[in-house]
Amino acid sequence: VKRNVVITGANRGIGLGLVKELLKEEKVGRIFATTRNAAKSVEEISDDRVIIVEMDAESDESIEKAVQMIGKTVGSSGVDILVNNAGVLNHVSVSEKINRKKALDNFNVNCVCSMAVTQCFHDLLKAGAKKHKHSQIVNVSSLLGSIALSTGSMEANVTPYSMSKAGLNLFTKNISIDWKGDGIRATSVHPGWVKTDLGGDMAPLTVEQSTSSMARTILKLGEAHNGLFFDWNGKAMDW
Repeated sequence: VKRNVVITGANRGIGLGLVKELLKEEKVGRIFATTRNAAKSVEEISDDRVIIVEMDAESDESIEKAVQMIGKTVGSSGVDILVNNAGVLNHVSVSEKINRKKALDNFNVNCVCSMAVTQCFHDLLKAGAKKHKHSQIVNVSSLLGSIALSTGSMEANVTPYSMSKAGLNLFTKNISIDWKGDGIRATSVHPGWVKTDLGGDMAPLTVEQSTSSMARTILKLGEAHNGLFFDWNGKAMDW
């Protein structure tokens, strides 16, 4: 069965890498690559299975328009995989006066936007599950969101970012329980520390190294992975 996949934040970095890697998989039918603005990086992919959808995850109206457009294309087949990849990293020191706006931006984009997008895609995910036994939400999280593995704020001042990813992980857990009856599963995936605009040049992994493994991991997710946290290679991680 060919799967319909939606990837948010697909204009660069991990999102764009996942589009390219998932296109190599026979199981994948259409990929809806959402971007805030038209992006040449995605437009340059010459494959008619990729459909670019303009969507601003901070706007309910924009999300609803995108869902409508995707719904018209997929019909009763629905959506099989939703990858909530769009994210932001604002560095905020907890050793000085907190910059509230920068701190809250982490939560807004990494938590609230992912919740809003997921909620709007519920009916399409339910339709996908009805057609193909189950559908899958993948929340792109981070090792930094693990409470068990925390090493403090570090020099990079990542506490609000880490808190937002911990929040995203809890959303994964809750939605995996709340929507289980609809056949919808949810899993958090840590992509590794990757050389992207967000990850920086010091990161040990290239986008291709991360997303090639991530793509395979995503397509292998099953009931045993529901409500859990894994790295890009499919290795279980502690919350």
